[in-house]
Amino acid sequence: MIEELLAYQAADAGLKKIESELAGSEDRKKALAAKKYLDGVEESVNKLDARAAGLAAAYSMLEEEQVKLKEQESEFVRAAGSVEDRTEAAYLLKKMDELAAKIKIVAGKAEKLSEDIGAVMKEYMRIKNETKAAQAQYAENGKKYNELKASFKDERDKVESELKKLAAKVDPALMERYLKKRAGKIYPVLYEVRGNFCGACNMELPMSELGKLKNGEIIECDQCGRLLYQKPKK
Repeated sequence: MIEELLAYQAADAGLKKIESELAGSEDRKKALAAKKYLDGVEESVNKLDARAAGLAAAYSMLEEEQVKLKEQESEFVRAAGSVEDRTEAAYLLKKMDELAAKIKIVAGKAEKLSEDIGAVMKEYMRIKNETKAAQAQYAENGKKYNELKASFKDERDKVESELKKLAAKVDPALMERYLKKRAGKIYPVLYEVRGNFCGACNMELPMSELGKLKNGEIIECDQCGRLLYQKPKK
């Protein structure tokens, strides 16, 4: 049964080679990077929308406050023009100074909010331009990657057909163990032990596991997770 699984693994090397070439494709990497950006851009825009709404509401409130302060200022100016009592005039002047200070503070806040709104708008434009670029990159590199994938189709079909035939010769339980490891990005899956050590990671194996190997069983390395076997002595 070990020989059959080794034969399967040898053929599987062809499939692994194709997978590695596809995974290492620069077009694939660029397409994935563009997709990652596009997948996250909605969240970024939503955050900007919330910030823009908050700034707009705050700016609207400041505008209303400015209108009220200007109205109060006009009232004080009218009152100051008709007052004759010096004490009352001094009081009005003091109130006008206080009002002018408030108007200045509110104007400063409005200016700062205006700058913040401008920054948000610039950020919108940045995201818009980057999104456009990412969409173009995803379309271009995605197309090239799909063309590369298609170029391997015949070769891949041939390897997978051979693997299907070889898998039929392997014990189903053992085949399942192998495929589970393979799906977990472990390859090669099956290794021969070297003396008392794992042939892949060189970890020393427990005596209990070595005993199983001598009985012809396939064990699993606790360190690297690979399946291990021992050639029967002639």
